Amino acid sequence: MTAPGFDQYGFNVHARGPRPQVKTGAGLLMAGAVLHIVAVFLPWYEGAGITLRGMDDYITDKGDSLPAPGKVWIIVGAILLGLGIASYFLGRQIAVAIVSVVIAGGGVFTSLLGVGAAKATRDRLGDGDAALGAYVGIISILIALAGAIQILAKRRR
Repeated sequence: MTAPGFDQYGFNVHARGPRPQVKTGAGLLMAGAVLHIVAVFLPWYEGAGITLRGMDDYITDKGDSLPAPGKVWIIVGAILLGLGIASYFLGRQIAVAIVSVVIAGGGVFTSLLGVGAAKATRDRLGDGDAALGAYVGIISILIALAGAIQILAKRRR
């Protein structure tokens, strides 16, 4: 048996400090996630006498229908919100931080879906353009990504 403060070989072992608090990063992650979900219900396309939101069907370049692309945003936002809450209360955990960065990074690409759907609809109808919700979705996921990176970068002292 070894004495407290020493390992089995007799080397001095320092106790690890508590997990660092990541309230700022977790706050950014949660705020970005909630804003990403809210952006689904804002207008994504305005023109040709219609307004489409994230839960409406869009016309693709090929003339097919793209049903409710905002569902992806809701799923990404809900996952990031859960990860933000976990980080806020548990402090920095490396696995949660890595998953947050990966999900938010993937969310950057899915956030471009809003602008893409609006542009494809504009090309098909010949009028209108992407509206506020499509751009809020991109900005909100970048906020969430910044929070996830801040959580990952936090070190023990």
